[in-house]
Amino acid sequence: MKKIGKQIAVIVFLLPLLGLSAIRAFAQSDVSVDASVSETTIYTGERVSYSVEISGSFNNVSRPKLPEFEGFRLLSNNPSTSRSYSFVNGKSSTTYTYNYYLIAQQKGEHQIPSATITIDSEEYKTDPINVKIVDRNTSGDSSESEKAEIFLKLEVSDLKPVTGQQIIADVVLFFKDGLEVNSYQQVPGWKAEGFWKEQLQNTRRPKATSTIIDGIRYRKARLLQFSLFPTKAGELEISPYKIIVSVRSTKSRNDPFSSFFSGFGNNQRQIELTSDPLAIEVESLPTVSNSDYLGAVGSFNISRTIKTKEATVGESIELTTQIEGTGNVPLITKPEYELPDGLEVYDPQQNSSLNRKNSRISGSKTFTDIFVARSPGNYTIPAKTVSYFNPSNNDYVTETLPALSINVKENPNQITSATNVQSFPVRPITGLTSWVTPASSSLISYWWFWVGIFLPIIILGIAYQQKSYLDKMNNDQAFARSQKATHKAMERLDKTIELSEEGNIKQAYNMLQKALTGFISDRLTLPEAGLSNADYVQALRDEDIEENLVKNVRMLLEKCASISYAPDTTHDYLKSHVGLAESTLEKLKKVL
Repeated sequence: MKKIGKQIAVIVFLLPLLGLSAIRAFAQSDVSVDASVSETTIYTGERVSYSVEISGSFNNVSRPKLPEFEGFRLLSNNPSTSRSYSFVNGKSSTTYTYNYYLIAQQKGEHQIPSATITIDSEEYKTDPINVKIVDRNTSGDSSESEKAEIFLKLEVSDLKPVTGQQIIADVVLFFKDGLEVNSYQQVPGWKAEGFWKEQLQNTRRPKATSTIIDGIRYRKARLLQFSLFPTKAGELEISPYKIIVSVRSTKSRNDPFSSFFSGFGNNQRQIELTSDPLAIEVESLPTVSNSDYLGAVGSFNISRTIKTKEATVGESIELTTQIEGTGNVPLITKPEYELPDGLEVYDPQQNSSLNRKNSRISGSKTFTDIFVARSPGNYTIPAKTVSYFNPSNNDYVTETLPALSINVKENPNQITSATNVQSFPVRPITGLTSWVTPASSSLISYWWFWVGIFLPIIILGIAYQQKSYLDKMNNDQAFARSQKATHKAMERLDKTIELSEEGNIKQAYNMLQKALTGFISDRLTLPEAGLSNADYVQALRDEDIEENLVKNVRMLLEKCASISYAPDTTHDYLKSHVGLAESTLEKLKKVL
C-alpha cells in the first residue's frame, strides 16, 4: 500500500509538468516561418523586397538572422516590421513580418539562403529562394515601346511527344505593368486537329507572376489548361487559341488579378487576343511484339478478376479487367481473351471514370466480359500478356495477367422429366345397351384457343424488341447518342431560354450553339469536341442535306459565335433564334 501511494504521489506531482511540456510542444508545432521576395526575375540595379513572416502561437521571437546575399546588396539591417493578431475557433494566433530591401547587382542565377529565427528558444529556418538577375542593358535589342503591351501564348509540356502521349497545354496571358485585367471570355470553336483534347479543372483564380521577356518585364497568368493526346504521328499544328479580355490602364503595381471580375472602371476596353500556332513533332510508337498492346500511353496498373470461382450451369459469370493510372485513359482499348469451349459469350460492357484535376488526366477504364457455361466442368481462362507504352521510360511495359479457373456445377433446380405414354385398351360391353358417341367440337373452332397461342408470341416479340433496344443502348455508344440527341437538344434549348430570362444572354447563346452542334455530332457520330462550325456544316453537306436547311444551320452557328459576346443583344432577339433552331432541329431529325 505504501508503494502504491508513493507512485500515485509522483504521478500527481508530474502531471502539471507533463501538461506544460505538451502545451509547449503543441505551440511549437503550430509555428510557421516563411521567406519570400517581391520578384523572382530582377533587373540589375533594381530594388526588391525580402520578407520573413512568422505566424502561430508563441511567446518570444527574435529578429531574423540574415544570410549572405550573393548577387545582392542589403540596403539596411534594420527592417520594417508589422504585427497582426487573429482569433479563430477559440484559438489565438500572432503574425510578425520583417521586411528588408535588396539591390540586385550581379546578373545570373542566384539562391538566397535560409534565414534563421529563434522562437521560444527553438531555432527555425526558412526555405531557400531561387532568383534570376538580368542585365537591363544587354537583355534585349528591342525597345520597350516596340513590344506588345498584352498578348496570348500557348505553352506545352513536350514539343516531341509520341502518339497517344498526354501533353499539357497552358493558355497563358502576358501583359505589362500598368494594365489591369478584369475578366476574360473564351471564344468557342477552338480546333486542335489531330489531337484528342480534354479541358482540365482548375478551381483557383488566375495568379499573376513576374517574368522578363527580351529585357522587358511582363506579368504572366495561366488562364486555362488542356490535356492533348496526339492521335497520329508527324508534324501537327496546334491551332491558335482566342480569348476576349476586358482590361483598363492603371498605375497601381498591386496584383492585377486582385480585382478579378470586378466592375468596370476608367479606360475600360475589350481586346480579342489570338495565340500563335504551335508546331508539335509527334513520333511513332516503336513496334511491340509477343503481347497485346492496349493503345495505352502513360503510367497504369492493370488487373483482371472474376466475380466468382464457382457457378452453376446457366448462371452468368463476369470477367472484369480494370486499367487505372495517368495518361490517355479515354483511348484505351479492350484486351481480347481466348475463352475455352463451352462458354457462351455475350456483348462486353465498358465504363470510364476520369479525373481532370491536378493538371493532368487520370482515372480508370473497366471492361466487363459476360459469359455463361452450358455444361458442367472445370474451365480455365488462359494467362494473357498485355502491354502499354510509358513515355517516362520511352519503352513498353509488359504485364502478364494470370490464368483464372472456374468450377461449373449442375443446376439443382433444373429437373428433367420424361413421361411414358402407355395404351389402356378398354372396350364397351355390347348387348342390350346402345352406346352413343356424343358429337365433340375441335379446339381450333374456339376463339380463345387462338388468343392463347398468339398472345404469348406477341408478348415475347415485344419483350425481345425492347431487350434488344436496351442492349443496343447500353453497348452501342453511337446508337445511344443518336437516340438521345433530340431529347438532349430540347433540354439545351429550354436551358437557353432560362439563361436568357435571367439576363445571361451570352451564356444563352453558348448553350444554343451546344444544342445545334451536339445534335449534329450525336446524329452523325462525330467527335463530341474539337470541331469548328465549318466542320459541322461540311458534315451536313456530306450527308446531302438540303442546302436551305444547311444555310439555316450555318447562319445560326455564325450568330452564336458572334453575338455571344456582343453587348447589345436582347432577350426577344435571342427568342427568335431559338424558334428558328427548334424548327431547324425538327427538319434535321427527319433527314439524319
